[in-house]
Amino acid sequence: MTPADVAENLMPKVANEDAEASLERLIKALRTSKEEAEMKAKKEAEMKVEKEKGTSEEVSPEEEA
Repeated sequence: MTPADVAENLMPKVANEDAEASLERLIKALRTSKEEAEMKAKKEAEMKVEKEKGTSEEVSPEEEA
């Protein structure tokens, strides 16, 4: 999450919105961002494992000798 994203979430959306509502929105956005980053990292790790599996399976035992 960039500083601009943080600022956007802290800015009141309506004239009578209090600071607590802005902070709650920021916390929700941070949690969502964290969850998305964790899902992306997990997916990338899975893809890396699959790629490494594919690479090791491409080399036959006769080619290694």
